[in-house]
Amino acid sequence: MWCRNCNHETNGAKCELCGNETEPVIPTEVFWCDHCNIPIIKEVNDSKTKKCPLCQSDLNYLSADIRPVFPEERLLVEILLDEPMKYHDQSVWANNNRYYFNGKSKVITTKYYKKYDPEYIISELEKYKKLNTYEYFDCFISDFTKANAQRNYYIIDEAHRFIREEASHYPTESVVVSFSGGKDSTVTADLAVKALSEPSLVHIFGNTTLEFPTTLDYAERFRADNPKTIFRIALNREQG
Repeated sequence: MWCRNCNHETNGAKCELCGNETEPVIPTEVFWCDHCNIPIIKEVNDSKTKKCPLCQSDLNYLSADIRPVFPEERLLVEILLDEPMKYHDQSVWANNNRYYFNGKSKVITTKYYKKYDPEYIISELEKYKKLNTYEYFDCFISDFTKANAQRNYYIIDEAHRFIREEASHYPTESVVVSFSGGKDSTVTADLAVKALSEPSLVHIFGNTTLEFPTTLDYAERFRADNPKTIFRIALNREQG
């Protein structure tokens, strides 16, 4: 439990110092390792915050939250900045409209998105498409995963415990996964199957008939890659 008012960890539902209600999740902060060129996520009460788990280098505070920027998005940002492929070999991350290139920040405001018409941007994306590989991105993500493994294991374990607790209130046949074909439902499906040790868990894909073709293709691949899964499609016939 965490008291946001006093910034300290406690065991009670209320803080013994100020009396405020506590939060179940300890806040995290994101730091940057200049040597590994990756973000390091730490709980705010972690006394070892100043060192990188991989190289033991000193860390610098980066932001309250972070997400990876995939090569496709990175190229789009580079085009908006008139710098195509400039950062293709760098570790690129973002928090809202602030992008970090090897730990150095740059704010991408709405003026950049109004700079060029869609046709020009599409042509530039196509122009550099073959050069825009995942070579460097995959390396940085691999290091990021290793450095933040302990945090990842904690989150997975927490999710598994939550799923098992909630599922215990219902018969097994009543537990289903709502599958949209996106990244969130894919992760949810993986967590649910592993938490319940039930590969034949029912997945319901809600086809609104407005899905992108790539989403439908992915749903079919998911179905083929998970043959034990009971995969059902709920089709919205009113849109036909």
